[in-house]
Amino acid sequence: MESVASEFSSLHKSAPRRLRALVLAVAATATICLAGYWEFEQVDSGSLGSYVAIDKMSDGTIWLAYVNRDSAIRLAHKNTTWEYEDLDTALVRPDLQSWPTVSFDIGSGDVVGVVGLGRLAEHRDSGWSSEQLPMPMRDMALSYDLAGRPSLTFKDSLWHGCLGVRTDSVWDTSLVFIPQGDPTWFSFTRPCWRRHGNCAFLYENDWGDLIQQYSIGLCRRDSGIWTGHGLASGLDGGGYGFAALPDTSDSIHTLWSAADNYFTNKLVCDGVTLDGYTPWAAACLDDSGRVQCVWGRDGKLKFALVPEPAIEVGDISGLGWCDITTDALSQPVIAYCTSDGSIYVAHGVDVAGISDEPRDAGLRFSQSGSSIVTGVLVLGGLGTRSELPERNSVMSRAVLLDVSGRKVLDLRTGANDISSITPGVYFVKESGGRRNTSPDRIVIVR
Repeated sequence: MESVASEFSSLHKSAPRRLRALVLAVAATATICLAGYWEFEQVDSGSLGSYVAIDKMSDGTIWLAYVNRDSAIRLAHKNTTWEYEDLDTALVRPDLQSWPTVSFDIGSGDVVGVVGLGRLAEHRDSGWSSEQLPMPMRDMALSYDLAGRPSLTFKDSLWHGCLGVRTDSVWDTSLVFIPQGDPTWFSFTRPCWRRHGNCAFLYENDWGDLIQQYSIGLCRRDSGIWTGHGLASGLDGGGYGFAALPDTSDSIHTLWSAADNYFTNKLVCDGVTLDGYTPWAAACLDDSGRVQCVWGRDGKLKFALVPEPAIEVGDISGLGWCDITTDALSQPVIAYCTSDGSIYVAHGVDVAGISDEPRDAGLRFSQSGSSIVTGVLVLGGLGTRSELPERNSVMSRAVLLDVSGRKVLDLRTGANDISSITPGVYFVKESGGRRNTSPDRIVIVR
């Protein structure tokens, strides 16, 4: 592990030098092409390392949840440096007999929710509060719907697959889905909500008498009606790494990993085989609706922007869990833990490309590629090198982002003074338009 950590440190320290070289290289040209690379950080050490979850707030701040060395739930978030908060075990504590031990999500209004052993803790404007959950559960998974209501998928005392939704202060746990056969074990993904309060999740059904077999199914709930969709059956090894990702068009993107000595031994996303079986896999949708996946196998941490080929992120020894989200530029941010209890983050820089979807009639550069800007960035108008056109006399809001996806400056129509901004590569992104609007790349020089 020391050699791995040394390699990560070397990669991380070399990144600023690469950016400085890029800035110097554009002195005689108006466009550049950034080579994608990864930045690595060790967030923490000495944690239990059995689980880590990652999500982001509306301003792009990255949050992690995991279990610390005192068997309490720790939250870590990064502004310029990592800051930590250990939740009081009176609020919520991990269920060390369950897997995963804790579930974590960030909802609308930047509410932070953490579920542990029979309790839900939430952080809103007034601070932390918690409640005892009214239902016994195992293998719980937390998600917030579009209205900001918390929901949970879990396994009840009868080993049924359940969905619980809180409306005001009352939990409705009658939303039970019972698959065919004799279910004895489930492996849930986080429940993912679609429009109108419908949801979908993947499960694994363990069935059979003398010969134990498994099946992986997709469960959808539309207008109060459960519908089961079988994906794979007759497995003899079970599955992990599940994800059900509903997009804005109500399509369900699926990720599952299953082992079968005779028929199936693979990691599959939307019907595309990414790799062989692995228990460590996760997926998310970026702002353009593309599926981004991360997994670990054969000592490698890997990433794919489906259906593009997989790329290796780095060498990993003793991977214990992984999760993925994206920054404001739709670049992957991967959290993972190792067997020695260390927590790491790998942040992709220009590795996911830019969406090919047409842009909104809002902000765009009048030329392709990256523009060099010195001193003043002009938005609006119809003309010159670093101006962005205005349509229908209405200018959408925009922000200036750094390569990590964090907001550096709010921009307005007309001239924007950027003389105090550190030279480097930045992105201009519309903040009031469609979510899939691609950012424009600029290089600020002195």
